Amino acid sequence: MAISRTFQIQRYGTPPVEIQSDTPEPLGHEVLLNVSHTGVCHSDVHIMDGYQDLGGGERMNFADSAMPLPLTMGHEIVGTVEAVGDKADQALLGQRRLVFPWIGCGECVSCQGEQDNHCEKPRTLGIFSQGGYGEHVIVPNQKYLIEMDGLDPAWTCTLACSGLTVFSALRQIQPIKPNSYVAIVGMGGLGLMAVSIAVALGIKNIIACDISDDRLAIARELGATAALNTSTPEAEHELAALANGRLFGVIDTVGLPSTIQLAIAATMKGARVVVIGLAGGRIELPLPTLPFNALSLIGTYTGSLDEMQELVELAKTETIPPMPIDLKPLDCLHETLEALRAGEVVGRVVLTP
Repeated sequence: MAISRTFQIQRYGTPPVEIQSDTPEPLGHEVLLNVSHTGVCHSDVHIMDGYQDLGGGERMNFADSAMPLPLTMGHEIVGTVEAVGDKADQALLGQRRLVFPWIGCGECVSCQGEQDNHCEKPRTLGIFSQGGYGEHVIVPNQKYLIEMDGLDPAWTCTLACSGLTVFSALRQIQPIKPNSYVAIVGMGGLGLMAVSIAVALGIKNIIACDISDDRLAIARELGATAALNTSTPEAEHELAALANGRLFGVIDTVGLPSTIQLAIAATMKGARVVVIGLAGGRIELPLPTLPFNALSLIGTYTGSLDEMQELVELAKTETIPPMPIDLKPLDCLHETLEALRAGEVVGRVVLTP
């Protein structure tokens, strides 16, 4: 039996450790991928810590969830099909594929409506099932494998989370009112990807927001039409002024009380604010301001399989400016997670076994 290497969390609050075990064998509809690239997502820092900050001293403890331990994280996965179960297509052998990781139970209303990402009993790879921080990963069905011929695998793996999440969020602010503006808050991996995809979608008047001038400069290189350092006390007024009073859409990739308040204060009537980021906390919001301002405050969670297929097709037909990608060996997982925690990563780190 061949041996496969993986990095697993044994206990929450502790770093992933290297484990060597027998290479899993796919059964039935399952497919075994030899992993070539796995993007490192900031949400893995929260998973490693074992909780999500809800603000006010409250936490969502993952020990109370259906997350398995030990757990191999990693949900932005590209790999080559190495073996298939007896009910899967043998023609897939040797094919490189991008993995849709947001897999549901297959039985609930959301899954029956092709929205696995909204499943109440998810089997997400790297979160509720074993993921891609290793040499192999089992995908439960070939329908979750997406053909990606012609695309750079190091960048393409990031479409599975950062790309899909912002693509879905950008769709939720459309149609955009004529001559209005879209602001993207936070120029980490999600924010830079959001700028790139917004450009590919033909969205005009994109304002990049961050507290780092260096990251804002990268956003301008990717196609943002304006940039705002939001570390000043007048950021709300400055953002509204940059948008000429017509800030229609905001994609918040941070998810802090300060960024939500910035978005709400700067938008025009009828605006849409989509929250992606998971930094944590809570806000106080005068409820009448929602109907008075016709404001839509939307939380979104990744995207559907159909949306991911649309995104990959967009990448094949339109130029999506690539955000910075830093390739590192799999052994650098823990140091990468700590660098993400410290805000030291620009763009995306992608690990190769």
